[in-house]
Amino acid sequence: MEELLKKQKEIIKDIESRYAEENYTESNPLIVLNPFDTCPLSALMKFQTEEECSVTIFIEEDIEKEFKELKKEHEIPILGLIEDKNNCIRVVCNYKDNKKKEYIHYIRTSKLTEGYPNVELITLDENNMYDGMIAMSLGRAEGVRTVEHLYSIIDNKAQVRWLYTGVSCHVFMKLKNGNLIVDAPISSGICGAYTAAGFIEIDMLGRIINFFPIKYGLHHDVIELPNGNFLAITQRENTKQDLLVEIDRNTKEVINEWDFRKILDFNRETVIDKISVNHPLDWLHLNSLVYDEESNSIIASSRNQSTVVKFNKDTSEIKWILAPHYGWNDELKKYLLKPVCNDFEWSYAQHTPSLTKDGNLVIFDNGNFRSYELEKAVLAHNNYSRAVEYEIDEENMTVKQVWQYGKERGNELYCAYLGAVRILENNNRLICFGGITKDIFGNPIDDMKSNRMKNQITIVEISKDKVVFEVKLRDSDITKPIGYKCYRAEKINLY
Repeated sequence: MEELLKKQKEIIKDIESRYAEENYTESNPLIVLNPFDTCPLSALMKFQTEEECSVTIFIEEDIEKEFKELKKEHEIPILGLIEDKNNCIRVVCNYKDNKKKEYIHYIRTSKLTEGYPNVELITLDENNMYDGMIAMSLGRAEGVRTVEHLYSIIDNKAQVRWLYTGVSCHVFMKLKNGNLIVDAPISSGICGAYTAAGFIEIDMLGRIINFFPIKYGLHHDVIELPNGNFLAITQRENTKQDLLVEIDRNTKEVINEWDFRKILDFNRETVIDKISVNHPLDWLHLNSLVYDEESNSIIASSRNQSTVVKFNKDTSEIKWILAPHYGWNDELKKYLLKPVCNDFEWSYAQHTPSLTKDGNLVIFDNGNFRSYELEKAVLAHNNYSRAVEYEIDEENMTVKQVWQYGKERGNELYCAYLGAVRILENNNRLICFGGITKDIFGNPIDDMKSNRMKNQITIVEISKDKVVFEVKLRDSDITKPIGYKCYRAEKINLY
């Protein structure tokens, strides 16, 4: 990490030196494309004006951003450039006397890397979509192993408008301050490169703002708490993905921790290990978190236990467990939610719990095998993945299934791993079928370790049960087990 920060200091020094050498004005600004070598569709624009002014920029006329502060020295992030194009940047300087001056500049970008997937727009109904672009934790993969990191943001036309090529694995989240959180681009040395040494805060140009180290590595998820601190999934030296920690934002120290060996049952069977091979310590495999401020509770998802659990942040007292009623010890049985509708289905190996405005729980149900009994296991060709919404009655400890999407599409969108669902502000749902696992001939498979496996991705936005956006990302070369995977997709704004 020290080498990366040292390199960044040298880059900043070089930019400042270049800027000092000439008189860069609004008509002749300094423009640095991809200033920190990780965001090739972003640029830094610097110039000086004789009078104080605010600045409004227009990028290709479909992205507009106003920088309202009146000043003479201007440092403008240019985001949303289109690949392989001479992008038009219109700069408007707004002076105190309502006078405006307009300037046109162009930024030439290169083609995306040859390893970027084919992006196929299937459905577009902009009138019913939620505003924003789609951020994807995208990777080019050989089996489950990422061989090229391609975190991206695409617009409604499925054009790539932002790209981050730094090494990352799972985490890709926009903070309240407008910066991003991604995995630290270095391994912790624990469980191989799969575990980052922590996470970094970067701006949209790729500049590293902060590094948050985690002693035994980061897995899968970090969330920002209302107080500004972070919750992160980690482990101990002799455990795997079963420890949750709170990190103080200012000191970067761990100030709270939750050991899931003390919350759930370490000896309960895992559904995944019946057919797939996992790390022997990976009994839990935490993969996502939610903080419920109203009840001061944490909701955590365990893939290998097919369990979502809600517990009090201060006391660790369990409030409920959403999981198949199989293999639970007597102490934990009292926390199991009971289904109260005929069309109810459990979720298996799920991801990304989130809460609706009404307090319902929405999760991405991968559906692996859909049984704890081997003889009843549902294999890939008969299986499906889905987004599902549950209504939970905490007083009566019951659960009702009230909505789902994905089952009707059968094995087409079956994800043996990965996947996400997000509830948007207008109640649309953005669903990322990010780990569709097929063999090289296009047949669905469960074997994630196979060298025959080709990952592919489908991202869908649903409005009132209608598909208003759908895009597919895949590789069509059946001679190679190379594909694309996406841990999550979110709707965000570039600025």
